[in-house]
Amino acid sequence: MRCSPRRASGAEPVSVSTSSTDHAGATLSVLMFASGATAVSNSIIFAALGDLQDNYGFADFGLGLIAGIGFLAGLVTQVFVAPLADTHKPKNLMVIGLVFAALGSLVFALGDSLWQFVIGRAIVGVSFGCTQPAARAIAANLDMGRAAERLGKLAGVETAGIVGGPFIGGIMLDPLGLRWTFVFFAIVAAVASLALAAKALPMLPSSGESRRISLTLLRYPGVRTVALTTMSLYLPIGVYDALWDRYLTDRGASNFVVGLSFLIYGIPFILLARLGGRLADKWGALRTALYAIFILTPVVTGYGLAATPLAIIIVSVIEGVVQAVTIPASQASMSHVAPEGRAAAAQGLSGAANLVGAAATAFVSPWIYGAHGPVWAFGVISLAMLTLSLVAQTMARRHSLI
Repeated sequence: MRCSPRRASGAEPVSVSTSSTDHAGATLSVLMFASGATAVSNSIIFAALGDLQDNYGFADFGLGLIAGIGFLAGLVTQVFVAPLADTHKPKNLMVIGLVFAALGSLVFALGDSLWQFVIGRAIVGVSFGCTQPAARAIAANLDMGRAAERLGKLAGVETAGIVGGPFIGGIMLDPLGLRWTFVFFAIVAAVASLALAAKALPMLPSSGESRRISLTLLRYPGVRTVALTTMSLYLPIGVYDALWDRYLTDRGASNFVVGLSFLIYGIPFILLARLGGRLADKWGALRTALYAIFILTPVVTGYGLAATPLAIIIVSVIEGVVQAVTIPASQASMSHVAPEGRAAAAQGLSGAANLVGAAATAFVSPWIYGAHGPVWAFGVISLAMLTLSLVAQTMARRHSLI
């Protein structure tokens, strides 16, 4: 990686770690715990939406409203709130995020109407925007030479929380019911916030621009390039949110198989993300994230050609392996191009770009699927991924980033 804003002035990037490897490892463990707890609190809702509608009788549009407001809250928080981690203690922002996660779960536990559930989901969405960008920024800055490896470990735990939340919630809903299931996840987030508050975490480097919102980073060519790169890699996520259940069901899968498929997709990512990050550190983070698109695009196209649930799940395992390299690489790329004092803001911008891309594909993919079938639905998304990545590759070469 060359000519990042951090190195443009000739200054070396400032590390927030001590010289102790043990201390860095302990810090990363704390970050992983907080990240996992936040992810679990955000994902439980996907197992409970149907039960909420059945119990409280709101219209179908309410499902999209509850799900969508969480993404919107996360987007706004990552743009406007995440940069606060660059000017204040990032631990404080992460603790606040976990408190929001606990409060949001309590609103779900005590609520009995659609508007209350929408508020609860928005509160939980804020928690993600507070906690995750700060955690990623600290993890990357512990050792910039191993940024992708450390971000891979963090991403593995985050993914475990995202796929584990609906799985655990689905198991708990029948015996415990909605209220006590959400109370349980509120307790998990509250305990995590107390545990995090008792730990010491390093500060992030700060500068005169640290108070600015994430969007101001788009004036840097390197940041624009990486934001486009990460967006290209996250486009399929929106398709899965909108179509995964329907597509597998149309192919003959039971509800159990649909739920199990989420877990199976996550397993290779969880197991391999650290190794994938290490490879990205070795090969070059941005180079890896850009060129992996030539592997990922055919894999995503393959979903549309799969004729059985088993074939779809096999494709998802392959994608999980590839994404175990690309996701840590893309996050590390953003840490490399972030200007001094803007580490958390840069991770917030990256997360916001990913949400925008995923929201766009979640909106258009059901229409394409209904009108033209799965081959076109996944094919069009694959083409969009490739197009964005090729534009990013052109930008990277123009600015000597690869």
